[in-house]
Amino acid sequence: MDYIIGAGAILESGETGAITPANLHAHVDAALAQGVKALAIDFESSTLNTLSRLLIVAQGWNAAAFRNGITEPLRQKRTCTLGDVLCVLASAVGTAEVHVFAHWLPDDATCAQLKAAGITIFSHPLESIAAASVISGQRSRRWKAA
Repeated sequence: MDYIIGAGAILESGETGAITPANLHAHVDAALAQGVKALAIDFESSTLNTLSRLLIVAQGWNAAAFRNGITEPLRQKRTCTLGDVLCVLASAVGTAEVHVFAHWLPDDATCAQLKAAGITIFSHPLESIAAASVISGQRSRRWKAA
């Protein structure tokens, strides 16, 4: 199977930050699809400094499990760094690996926080995703590789 399919949420940063439930179907290399359990995707930002919206996903999960295992713990924290988000995601999924698909690399502080928690971060270029469909609420968004 060369798809990553799972439940997740779109996290929006800032004072009006929000967590919006979402589902992902992403077409990737078969070897990659089999190894990814927890992932984060930034479809929009060109640098980490401009990150404002991040999709986090637990492969194979349903919406209720994601809400209870990941969304609620993030809401309880109220304010989270990227490292906090990725640690909560990995811990809930029960994995020591988080895959990030973006046009940027995680900063040293995030990498150090994950390493201290025993989590390895794998960065992939956004182009590793051949096509993706994100379903959130009544809206559907589709991205294709350029």
